[in-house]
Amino acid sequence: MLLWTGDTYRNFAIETLNNSVSGTVNFFVGSRIATDYADKITPIANEWSRLGSLVKSYQENDQTRMQAELNILSNAREVVQGDVNLIAAISYDQEFNQLATSEANLGASVTDDPDVKAYLIGRDKAEARKPASFMWATPDGRPVFSLILPVGGFRAVGFLEVITDPLPQLAGIGKVLGGNFQILDNSGNVLFESLEAPAAAETETAPPAEGDAAPENAGDAAPEASSDAPEAETGTHRAAVEVMISDGRGGVWAEARFDRDVSDFYAQTDSLRLLSIEILVGVLLAAWIVGWILLRTTVLRNLRAFAGAMTSISNGDTNVNLPNVGNDEIGEMKKALIALRESVRQALILQNMVENTPTMTAMILPDGKLSYLNASAQDYLGGTTATISGDFLNLGSEFQAKLANPNNLPFTEVIQTDRGYLDILAAPVRDKDNVLLGTMLAWNDVSEREESKIAVTELMAEVARVAQSVTEQSEGLLSLASELTNQSENTVQQSGGALDVSRETASNTRNVATAVEELSSSIAEINRQATEASTVTGRAREEAEESQRNIGSLEKASSEIGSIINLINDIAHRTKLLSLNATIEAERAGELGKGFAVVANEVKSLADQTASATGQIGDLTAAIQEEVQKAAHSISTVGEVIHQVNDIQSTITQSVDEQRRATGEISENVQRIAAGAGSMDEMITFVNDGAQSTGRSAHDLNTASHNLSEVARNLSEKMREFSERMKLT
Repeated sequence: MLLWTGDTYRNFAIETLNNSVSGTVNFFVGSRIATDYADKITPIANEWSRLGSLVKSYQENDQTRMQAELNILSNAREVVQGDVNLIAAISYDQEFNQLATSEANLGASVTDDPDVKAYLIGRDKAEARKPASFMWATPDGRPVFSLILPVGGFRAVGFLEVITDPLPQLAGIGKVLGGNFQILDNSGNVLFESLEAPAAAETETAPPAEGDAAPENAGDAAPEASSDAPEAETGTHRAAVEVMISDGRGGVWAEARFDRDVSDFYAQTDSLRLLSIEILVGVLLAAWIVGWILLRTTVLRNLRAFAGAMTSISNGDTNVNLPNVGNDEIGEMKKALIALRESVRQALILQNMVENTPTMTAMILPDGKLSYLNASAQDYLGGTTATISGDFLNLGSEFQAKLANPNNLPFTEVIQTDRGYLDILAAPVRDKDNVLLGTMLAWNDVSEREESKIAVTELMAEVARVAQSVTEQSEGLLSLASELTNQSENTVQQSGGALDVSRETASNTRNVATAVEELSSSIAEINRQATEASTVTGRAREEAEESQRNIGSLEKASSEIGSIINLINDIAHRTKLLSLNATIEAERAGELGKGFAVVANEVKSLADQTASATGQIGDLTAAIQEEVQKAAHSISTVGEVIHQVNDIQSTITQSVDEQRRATGEISENVQRIAAGAGSMDEMITFVNDGAQSTGRSAHDLNTASHNLSEVARNLSEKMREFSERMKLT
């Protein structure tokens, strides 16, 4: 009876452990394949579906080229490096009719399932643009993973199915589960194996080779599987169970075998049974009492302690102490309870993080009822879930309809409300069976960011407009500076010519002065040597003729000086107009034209000084011409007198006196002419210096105009680069 009870209890415990394996294996496999593996290969497959050559083959409906493009995927970098174990690839049109397959054709597809194909065809456009993943098995029982993606991105021209081998993702699962994990095909061949530890692999029988039939009792979880002869000989007992791994749609993805070492459990039960036999032989009644006391003080007490701990954990106390137990089933319960306590702790940590995050978060149930608001959301809305309902963010009926449709989730959007701009994220919340539990709505107030973005855009447009205006103005100013430089060069050239003429006039004036001095000497000689009147008269006639010729040259030079003065006046007037235009352009340029305004005023001042100096030169030249005319008339009179000297010798004294007075006047006039010529030389030199200064100022203006134009172009280029950067961000 005792032996039967021990075996029954042991078999019941092993069966209970095996029954819990199914849910554990399905949980781990689903987590690693349906979630982690899908997240890993989705971005890689997305890049493949957007390859230009593949999209073009779809657009041209070139199935031969399409198959070649699918074969090329087997040489992709991710496949070569081992990141993705690509099995095959299949092309579909928009109605999910097969167009082409890669050479490694499985002869099967996930679309062979009518329900899957109907689901794919029945999706709306928004949902069809999202990748769809499926766990399924080939007809020979090989578990694979398919990812369905639109080809071409937003404007899908067809669909691509990428079939991969996800089994390497399960590496190490045997160690995690604490046993040996195998996946078998329909023939019993081992497709994948993950051992608990290398030591276990050495003591186990090697798995059947491919093509061999699996042992008939390979998946039995009955006690007989633990009492085979080899196990009895080696002292090792293993409990095995076959698990059907779900594909997430109510079907079977793979058939797995899991076995674990229960030798310790067998040893404990054998020891307990041996002890029971010895006690039974000694005193049956004492053994019964001791057994009853042990049951009460161990199992029942531990169960009560576990019940209290579970109650504390359910109330949020994750620091509750658990009773110390052995390595039996109660110990397994303790391990499970420790795992439960850790899961509750992590859940509380996540809840605390969500509650205290500055991002405002809400949970909306499928029926539209608000079930949760974190602290920042309650502060923002000014209420709780008991007082807030409906469209609590005032986003409108259209947004609420979009939010209520699970096919639209997840999505992000920036919306302007009466409170400002909100950056909104809506995402579905699902359980492990992919059942929709509700919708998470998270939002942040980004009014300052959006308004700053608008302000920066407007500022960029205004600065670009100003830069363009500065560029145009600087180009106009550059043209004006070039013209002013040319005018200044002409002024310098003309003033140089006027200076040469002025110096020539001074030379002629000195000649006249010399002639006048000679005339004075001649008159004195006439007064002293009246007896030699004829000789002196002849000499005086010759000198008078020479003076008349000199006076004629002086009149001609005076006329040329007048022309030069008119030219200088014209240049000064044009320079003044140019300086006025430069002043106007500088005013239009604003702050950037202040330097040019100073240069223009300096040019205007020099032009005014030039005009004033040339006016004075004109007055002096007119006076010279008048005096020259008088001198010419006087010399003519001298000539007539000399011709009549022989006839009017009696009046020679009077004529000599008149000649002396005329000579004095001529000397005075010549001195005035010389002084005027010297002043004119100084004035022309001043005009020349002013023209050169104007030229230098014009050169500076030209250089500054070039610099301004370069600065304006640089400003325009910088604004263009800044605008491009703003568009990228």
